[in-house]
Amino acid sequence: MNETIVTTPSELEIRVERTFDAPREHVFSVWTDPQLIPEWWGDGTVVEEMDVRPGGTWRFRTAYGVVEGEFREVEAPERLVQTFQNHLQTLEFEDLGERTKLTQTMRFASTEERDTTMQYGVEEGAKGGFARVDSVLQKLATRR
Repeated sequence: MNETIVTTPSELEIRVERTFDAPREHVFSVWTDPQLIPEWWGDGTVVEEMDVRPGGTWRFRTAYGVVEGEFREVEAPERLVQTFQNHLQTLEFEDLGERTKLTQTMRFASTEERDTTMQYGVEEGAKGGFARVDSVLQKLATRR
């Protein structure tokens, strides 16, 4: 089982690390393909917009409301930088051959915002979401 590691490397950041048993291109596509996102975001997520390019926007409707942001950097399949509600999110996809290490860094405007996000259960949310990502990656492996 691949472990999800959550740390706070600075007063303004939360970092989540996880290795997936899939090639980097597949893992990157799970974060950028509008047909795959609802499979792991859950909660009846509908992708209303997904323009994966610098300056492009994304918008999801979930059971809890709308989540939206803008892509700042897109370097497929290595890196995504996007705004995400109350923080800037950087996703780095490290190629380990048939495996991929994901490093997700969330940078907040204040320590209070970071701490509030931690209290809402980042670790549990990441573990649940990544378990669903594993399922999507297994399906991709059989399709491609």
